[in-house]
Amino acid sequence: MGSIEAPPNSILDVAIVGAGPVGLALALDLGKRGIHTTVFERKPGTSSQIEAKASVINERTMEYLRRLGCSEEVANSGYPKDLPGDTVFCTALHDKYIGRLEMDSAKKRELPEQSSEMLQRCPQCWFDPILARAVIKQKMTDMRYGFEVSGCEQDANGVTLSIKNVETGLLDSVSARYVVACDGPGSAIRKSLGIDFQGKDLGLMLSSIVEVDINGKPPFGAAAERYMCIGTEGTWGNFTTIDGRNLWRFAVAGIKERIDPNTYDIKPLVKKALGRDDIDFDVKRVLQWRRSQFTADRYNSGRVFLAGDSAHTMSPTGGHGMNTGMGDASDLSWMLQALLEGWGGPNLIAAYEKERRNIAVRNGQTSTKNFAIWQTGKDKILDDTPEGEDQRRMTGENMAANMRQEFQSLGLALGYNYADSPLVVPDGSEAPADDPEVYIQTARPGHRAPHCWLEQDKSTVDLFGDGFVLLRFGPESADDSRLEEAAGKARLPFRSISISSKDAADLYERRLALVRPDGMVAWRGDSLPANVDELVDRVRGVI
Repeated sequence: MGSIEAPPNSILDVAIVGAGPVGLALALDLGKRGIHTTVFERKPGTSSQIEAKASVINERTMEYLRRLGCSEEVANSGYPKDLPGDTVFCTALHDKYIGRLEMDSAKKRELPEQSSEMLQRCPQCWFDPILARAVIKQKMTDMRYGFEVSGCEQDANGVTLSIKNVETGLLDSVSARYVVACDGPGSAIRKSLGIDFQGKDLGLMLSSIVEVDINGKPPFGAAAERYMCIGTEGTWGNFTTIDGRNLWRFAVAGIKERIDPNTYDIKPLVKKALGRDDIDFDVKRVLQWRRSQFTADRYNSGRVFLAGDSAHTMSPTGGHGMNTGMGDASDLSWMLQALLEGWGGPNLIAAYEKERRNIAVRNGQTSTKNFAIWQTGKDKILDDTPEGEDQRRMTGENMAANMRQEFQSLGLALGYNYADSPLVVPDGSEAPADDPEVYIQTARPGHRAPHCWLEQDKSTVDLFGDGFVLLRFGPESADDSRLEEAAGKARLPFRSISISSKDAADLYERRLALVRPDGMVAWRGDSLPANVDELVDRVRGVI
């Protein structure tokens, strides 16, 4: 896992720039498909440093991790399963109570009937090392820590990356057939390609990692996962637990200017939020960042693709940013396999942007809407008056009602679709409403293939990942020999599976459903189309 003297000179199949969760998941996924990758990361190793980053792993990402073999380790990473998911609204933690949004702990939550997995909390300082260990164990990826990629050039045959050894300063270059930029919102790769990054600037933020005992003696009754401090300007600060114990992310909104995190004294703001001067705390780290909703104008240029934060940023309100990036990895991995193995066509490249960019815009808009709820302030909310009490009560009720979808967003996690993709064959059926909170399973082409338990601990979701899968429903399954022959001629990875479950048949609504390697329905019908070669060519991006 250590750094090396110089990058290799041979032509790589896939170079991944950035060893964050998206880059690591993509490397792991490609490795399972038999594709060797090289990951370049400017840091000296996988970060276990506690940072103010993602910790919500949603249901769809957990399904993806289940396929990658990491879901159990993530679910049992150490976050307390008995900690309530409550959010407390207050003027300060030891000042005036405003309200509470009650959410069950992991122990009390039930597995959703629409998924084989449950949302989990796993801070990125635990999550990234879990993925990195899986990548190293797999032995399909060359991890090049300590190498910074500053840009790229490409021709019809490949991409050349400009690389610097961070420790020695030596410059070099490396060539790859395909490159995936997972190098964050300031992506050097995206900038070198001239791809615009546009959207909404939502303001400067301050974050710090604070060690403090808050839930040992909870300030407002039961322990909570988050405490939001509200003033006349709206929510100005919040404490959100990192490890479910004494490590907290303290975030401050409304910062007007740039600060030096190395010298800035955040302690007065921490004390203001705590509401008392006699509580011991230790500030571990301070950083400044910009809350934004940006999306890249293009998701690829030739043989270079963008994924994760290099392609999109969004407000962390809802925890959708990293999860959206994991969806990028799930989509792109099988497409890269198809291109490298020669069974995929040129439309795959356009399809990646068509499928994933709309999802980033959708998720970003929802996250920004969630953040807007935070900004509601009342002029008397701090006052010790009957009017102040009324404003606090009303604010608490409104915040609890309007913020629930920030934490209960199964529809957003599972209900996205690629119905407009050139790789999907529409069947004329109507799509269910796209509601962030409510998810209705459908096998409509372009949607996630529905989950149904087939036997104990085995879901339909577990059938997908390795090539295309034709599901056949009913006691007298339709003949699929023509499709199998067409797939063989095209070298399309393909297998068919008979499903006897009536519950599954009811969910899929047709006798046949063709599911892609990423678990999305490409086509369905009661019988095969007359031209099965055209179907195969459509789903693999040839036409």
